[in-house]
Amino acid sequence: MRILGIHDGHNASVAMLEDGKLKWLIQEERLRREKNFDGFPEMALKKVMTLENLTAKDIDYVAMNGFYMPSPMNRTQLLSAFRNYGGISSRIKSFLKSIPSIDSMKASKNRAMRLEKLRHFGFVESKIRFVDHHTCHASSAYFGNGNFNEPILVLTNDGAGDRICASVSIGQSGSLKRIAAVDENNSIGLLYAMFTFLTGMVPLEHEFKLMGMAPYADSKGVRKVADELHKMFQFDEDGLVWKFTKGYSIYTSLNYFREFIYLKRFDHLMGGLQLFVEEFLARWVMNAVKKTGIRKIALSGGTFMNVKANQKLMELDVVDQIFVFPSCGDESNAFGAACNVYSEVGNYSSFCKLDTVYWGVEWSDELIKSEYQSYKFQNRYSFEYFDDIEMKVASVLADGDVVARFKGREEFGARSLGNRAIIANPSKPEVIKEINELIKCRDFWMPFASSVLAESMDEYVRWDSKKNFPYYMIMTYDTKPLAHTQIAGGIHPYDKTVRPQCVTREHNFDYWRLINRFKELTGIGGILNTSLNLHGLPLVYEPKDAFEVIEKSGLKHLAIGNYFLSKN
Repeated sequence: MRILGIHDGHNASVAMLEDGKLKWLIQEERLRREKNFDGFPEMALKKVMTLENLTAKDIDYVAMNGFYMPSPMNRTQLLSAFRNYGGISSRIKSFLKSIPSIDSMKASKNRAMRLEKLRHFGFVESKIRFVDHHTCHASSAYFGNGNFNEPILVLTNDGAGDRICASVSIGQSGSLKRIAAVDENNSIGLLYAMFTFLTGMVPLEHEFKLMGMAPYADSKGVRKVADELHKMFQFDEDGLVWKFTKGYSIYTSLNYFREFIYLKRFDHLMGGLQLFVEEFLARWVMNAVKKTGIRKIALSGGTFMNVKANQKLMELDVVDQIFVFPSCGDESNAFGAACNVYSEVGNYSSFCKLDTVYWGVEWSDELIKSEYQSYKFQNRYSFEYFDDIEMKVASVLADGDVVARFKGREEFGARSLGNRAIIANPSKPEVIKEINELIKCRDFWMPFASSVLAESMDEYVRWDSKKNFPYYMIMTYDTKPLAHTQIAGGIHPYDKTVRPQCVTREHNFDYWRLINRFKELTGIGGILNTSLNLHGLPLVYEPKDAFEVIEKSGLKHLAIGNYFLSKN
């Protein structure tokens, strides 16, 4: 049975399940070269169908994320929308959404437009299923976790989707039962986006910059801001649902928060917001565990992209085990929608537990060579084939140079996991300045991450394999003293935490072998890892995108397939 999952909103994506196994999960942004593309994923859909040599008749069901999908917005339109959160138009929209008949009519019109796009691809309406937005998030967490033998507490939290911003469900025996939901007007995810906008950055994209600055702020100023934010929200009696106490919607609160941040230090605001979110989510999780008695949790939704908050949840005494879906923003809902439909029409026991995120396209050496020969380079390069490219890369890293790596199937999500990566020797912190200034153009306070051999994790990271396994860079961990020297460039310099990717032989043998070679040369069991892209663009998709990075930046070396490209 083949099921297509489609998310046609912010960071659009397409997934394909075949008999319960995820075969493809591709983000539209990669093909269009437009970061966080918002709209129908036409190119990704065509790519998946082409890769499998399928037509619409070969698909059993199409699962769509959400009953209602807002109109697409580019970055300019998104910023304009946030500027209006507080104006008359925003208040009118909020009021109209509260009238069921008007909201239902708008949703029906929206559904008809989406169905028409699917008919254009040859899909008949009888095969199309729409799945509630937060049910998609919950499904990605529950079915991605893959534990169907005991009850799992499933929590979702994001800006908003299908008129709610959070949900609590119980997953058991291949099905989900929702027990609570929070109205979108009380969204702490949207609150974080509001702060991102009011501090001069791009909402739904730059929230990680606020999180990155948070550890540097003075604790007293941070505590004061966090306490003020806590007073704005109130939990109900059982602690599963909360409300914004100001008597109106977060959507119309721009002017209120503009006054709130006026004359407050920017670092206190960022640190206070981050502390508030960590404490708020921890309280919510503790309330849900107390209510249900279930101590194993699975999480999804954009708010749980907050890796520092995830660490606080992992460390709770009431949590025995935690799973956060890798890159759990809306891009994951194509997978969640497909899983939900399959659980209803197929056999849930045939679901394959996720143990990798390499769900994209792979390029052969022959195609890479052809792309190299046809690309119009401005600089001069050497281009050499190596039988053991991993040893070549490891030796260059050991010498202190930065290398871009393009090999194997493309990883899914917001984080590089080695196959489309810029990597470096993590024991040389000066390499951070080189990457920031010559390649990435990142803010100076933003930390890098580390890819660490599974065999070396215990040397660097304080972690409990019974609680969580850090494959996906989805949460931070405290580090041991050896990490502060050997992988210093790949840890957070202020609080000494790390956002690791545990690299195993089974999940990515070539990448594991590269790091293992590096350890043989240096004694260091990890490397610094950041995404292979130019500033403002998504992760590279095809060889010419990687060539563009080395052409337009200070990058000197690119390992692509089994070829090594060096700028002369």
